[in-house]
Amino acid sequence: MLAAVAAPLHAGPLAARAAAIDNPRRGDVVALAGPLRLGRGEILPAAATRVHALLADGVPCGLLVDGKARFRYRVEDRFSMPVAERNLERGSSLEPRRMGAALAVEVQLTGAVVWGWGMTPAPAPDAAATGSTGSTGSTEALPRWAAEPIADRRFSPASHDLLEAEANGDLGLRFAMLRGQDELLLLHVDPVAGDEDLYTLARSLDPGSTFREGVGAVLLASQPMGHPWWVRQQSALVAEHEALRVENPAGDDLRFNSRSRLRARRSGVALWQAELVDRVFDAGGRVRRLAVQSVRVDGRPADFVHENGQLLVPLGRSLATGDAVEIEVAYGGDLAVRPAGNSYWVLGTWPWYPRRQLDGELATMEIEVDVPEAFTPFASGAEVSRSAAAGRRKLVTRLDKPMQFAVVTAGKYAVVEETRDGVTCRVATYALLKERAARELLEKFFSGRQMLEQLFGEPYPFHNFSIVELNEWGFGQAPPGIMFFTREFFTAPVEGRTRVFFDNLDARFLHEIAHGWFGNVSKMDAPEESWLAESFADYTAALALWRLRGGDRGAYALDEIVKGWYRGASEIAPGASLYLSTRLAFNDERSIVDFFRLRYARGPLVVHALRLELQRQKGSVEEGDRHFIALLRSFLQRTRYTWGTTAELVKTLDELTGGDWQPWFERYVYGTETPQIPSITGSTPPAAGG
Repeated sequence: MLAAVAAPLHAGPLAARAAAIDNPRRGDVVALAGPLRLGRGEILPAAATRVHALLADGVPCGLLVDGKARFRYRVEDRFSMPVAERNLERGSSLEPRRMGAALAVEVQLTGAVVWGWGMTPAPAPDAAATGSTGSTGSTEALPRWAAEPIADRRFSPASHDLLEAEANGDLGLRFAMLRGQDELLLLHVDPVAGDEDLYTLARSLDPGSTFREGVGAVLLASQPMGHPWWVRQQSALVAEHEALRVENPAGDDLRFNSRSRLRARRSGVALWQAELVDRVFDAGGRVRRLAVQSVRVDGRPADFVHENGQLLVPLGRSLATGDAVEIEVAYGGDLAVRPAGNSYWVLGTWPWYPRRQLDGELATMEIEVDVPEAFTPFASGAEVSRSAAAGRRKLVTRLDKPMQFAVVTAGKYAVVEETRDGVTCRVATYALLKERAARELLEKFFSGRQMLEQLFGEPYPFHNFSIVELNEWGFGQAPPGIMFFTREFFTAPVEGRTRVFFDNLDARFLHEIAHGWFGNVSKMDAPEESWLAESFADYTAALALWRLRGGDRGAYALDEIVKGWYRGASEIAPGASLYLSTRLAFNDERSIVDFFRLRYARGPLVVHALRLELQRQKGSVEEGDRHFIALLRSFLQRTRYTWGTTAELVKTLDELTGGDWQPWFERYVYGTETPQIPSITGSTPPAAGG
């Protein structure tokens, strides 16, 4: 086992430093005192296998296992085990075995590359005899089996995390590529983030993303380190304000400027690693590229690396806890992608501006958009100004409460606008004015907003709001201050092949309104927490529909919705956890379908089961629903404009009821069970008061 020692912080161009780490040189043959331990994994080299030190700019940055070895890995977290077992069986040739309270795999390797600071075993006594040069200037690079996927990678390379760990003083990070007989594996161990992940590297397409080329990573196993899933480390830097400017000079060209004010949550932070796309793909498979022109830190020019969808910026100093730093980035590319040739483009919830997802962004925002006069722009936030002059249209918006995921769109739109009770909502219909549909959506928005405000006891977070049509089918989304809806919300069904998209339109519309509270008032700080936003939005939308329709008609509608949830949940393949839905191996159609079934079937079904359990425990529907509404309101108040987590929900429940809800959540949220639900036809919706 190797001891970790501090690595020196290196000066010089960051890109050259990153290249040196990703393409290290072989150093001396070294002697290991025992297995090479990597989190819950270990590499055991065969007797004749040589292990070399790896050098980046002459500094040890890892080890090369050049020959046969065994790799053993154990998944020990009990909630991670069934998901890992499912992933390993469906997404790899590995054969997992249950060994007591762990899931184990063993792989015969023909080589391994392990990156990490402080891996400095002593040189082997017979280094000269084994042919090692012992020279820090060795020109021999990585073996081809490792070098080729690194060169063609569509995953974050070792250098990004190692540069961040080096600058911020974080020891213990390990990044390993493992060459098995049938597949190439990648192991990422990060004690600071508090988790470790095992992947298989494959050239196959990932249907769940825009991945179209190169070598990508498919998740096989994931588990927390030294803590349960629901207790996590915070990001070292959080964006508290973002000023974004988007200009569309003409055609597909977009020019950007972002200014992010970051606050340090701990001392010793000296580098920011953010997400920022460097390429996207249009519908025809053509690659669209984005390039950074300049970065400034506190007004001074700064070095940077921008590749593989990540931006690394050294801060020029080591921050103390609570210190602020401002980073300005100028960049651009042909990202005004017009889907299917339509006359609009969308910068959606993907990282088109630099940000650290998810707990690295809790920011007030100001956005400026400048587009040709033929287009009408929309952006997250309340409209501060809108103007047209000299062949251009300009829009300025502002979000004065902390948010995530700013979006911008522009296109040929006709707008209908209305203000009620101090809230302005505008509906933008694509290409032509569809006034009747727009008026109907306005009515549904105002009635749904009012119903949900009464239920949650919390005002809708946006007093100036846009609903924008996309010329596609089957999509709805509610980032801050905007809703995107597709054609079925603006037209009647005229083609049999599109009729499926017209099912449950009212429930889908209310779901997106409910995201104003679950997703924007209360936010997620990690992918695992996203079930809260989706499941509670889905369930409270169904309750709002029940009340809005009223009587037997409303009760029947909710009963049918619950039955649909139950059918969807019952079809999920074994080993899928609601809380760990984002940890599935998205390498086949079944995994993608099950992901949506978890989010939009089992999730709201669990919330319904929670409500029924409160009714059972409290002895009546009325008293149970009083506690259920109190839960919604208390949780939203406690997590108002900050992180809303499952742990906080359990804590809120315990305090409201005087019970211990952790075992219940371990069955249905962290675990893989689906609750059994009786029919509720004939019940009454929970009162808005209470």
